[in-house]
Amino acid sequence: MSFLKSFNIASLFKYDLIDTLIMLFLIIVITISLSKLLKKFILKHAKTNTKFILRMKSIILYTISAYTCLSLFVPFDAILTPILASGGILALIFGLAAQEAMGNFVNGVMITMFKPFKIGDLIKINNGELIGTVYDISLRHTIIETYENTKIIIPNSQMNKAILENVSSVESHKANFLYIGISYESDLNKAMKIMEEEIIAHPNFLDIRSKEEQEQKQVPAVIIRLIDFAESSMQLRATVYSKNNAEGFAMLSDLRISIKKRFDKENIEIPYPHCTITYKSQKKS
Repeated sequence: MSFLKSFNIASLFKYDLIDTLIMLFLIIVITISLSKLLKKFILKHAKTNTKFILRMKSIILYTISAYTCLSLFVPFDAILTPILASGGILALIFGLAAQEAMGNFVNGVMITMFKPFKIGDLIKINNGELIGTVYDISLRHTIIETYENTKIIIPNSQMNKAILENVSSVESHKANFLYIGISYESDLNKAMKIMEEEIIAHPNFLDIRSKEEQEQKQVPAVIIRLIDFAESSMQLRATVYSKNNAEGFAMLSDLRISIKKRFDKENIEIPYPHCTITYKSQKKS
């Protein structure tokens, strides 16, 4: 009882009770208002990786707000002051204990700053080892959505080290390669002419030549090269341009079908592996 009588509630607060309540109210109001303003600003100006930036905003803002509120109380202030004084030691201990987590966090910040990719981009990782669309970028990891509609979670530290090909970063047009092999007995010039006609006739084909090049006709609309003499075929490669990767993928599929039908009509053979077996008869003694 003597302890309770000697206990003064005012000793809990750095300032008197009324001032402390007013300051707490103001801190909460300012934090909420500032959070809403920052959210509007981020949504308006941050066109890429918006979710990641919003998470960073919330963590930093509410951490500062919580520290400010706790510092108004004498017991917490007595605890927080030595913590801040020994911040370097704590940071070292925390960094050693959570080195991997901090590495993912730092790499996530670097991805957001340098923007090698953004949410919605189609990317290829490590020379096509993994292909998918960027679904989300968090503080710890990046989520890739594959063609099979599955989600793959990759730590940001690995994403920052990986060899990335951003397929969606095409600004005006994308080059697609169409590979077709024909037999050595087939008419090479005729096959190349058929391929050119079918490619130009496709609605998604993009002619990237300038007006002068189109008028002078010095540069062909479709460039077709004989790239190799294989064991059973002559390998042709046509460079076909499209607006983006999705249109290019569908166009190559359509062209393979239409060119195959034309080749069948024009007696252009697409060879396939086969073997000839010869039986030797044994002489009777």
